[in-house]
Amino acid sequence: MKRQSGFTLIEVIVVFTLLAMIMAMIFSGIDSGRRTAEKGEKRITAINEIRVIQNIIRMQVSKAMALGVAESDEGELLKFIGDEKSITFVSQMPGYLGSGGPHIQKLELVNGKDGEVLQYTHGLISNYDDEDEMSEFDDAEPLVLLENIQHGSFAFIELDEEGAPTDWLSEMENPVALPLMVQVDLKMSEQAKEPWPLLQIALQVDGAPTSQRRSTLNMLQNRSRREIN
Repeated sequence: MKRQSGFTLIEVIVVFTLLAMIMAMIFSGIDSGRRTAEKGEKRITAINEIRVIQNIIRMQVSKAMALGVAESDEGELLKFIGDEKSITFVSQMPGYLGSGGPHIQKLELVNGKDGEVLQYTHGLISNYDDEDEMSEFDDAEPLVLLENIQHGSFAFIELDEEGAPTDWLSEMENPVALPLMVQVDLKMSEQAKEPWPLLQIALQVDGAPTSQRRSTLNMLQNRSRREIN
């Protein structure tokens, strides 16, 4: 009488156990790959968001116009108002972001729920004779550009009385003229997905002679590169 060949119960259990372990390893690898891909996509998105914000700030600040945004007590037109927490200036808005013409623009760091928030406000500059009439800028709602900022500050380089560039200043000393450079330095909080690269912007137009401005800006940009490196 022939013995019937087959698998014992123990052998079947061992095979199914091995299969279960192999399947678990496969699915674990797939899930790990999916989470890694999602993390990479989130980081790319965060980097692109910061790049877009920096490009907008650079474009608007670099093209600041020598137009008054306010009047001093002495009757002088202030063309660029800046301190450690805010800057106010006039610049052209791109057609896809607002109506044409020069806009008063303000970037400011304000306290938020988790640290500081970078806000942006803009409105078409008015030629109203009536001081009581509200301009578009006065009535504009600020837009939040960036959150999760632990600490941030603006800084400025101007021409001193002898026509030489100053060191970085925490406040504009001569707001009746445009600065040579503006710096935006932000330290992001732990909740932020990416750090903020130091942003230093050279303005394209001011009251200085073109040749003098070009040589001064070249010197400042070389100095800034050495400081960053």
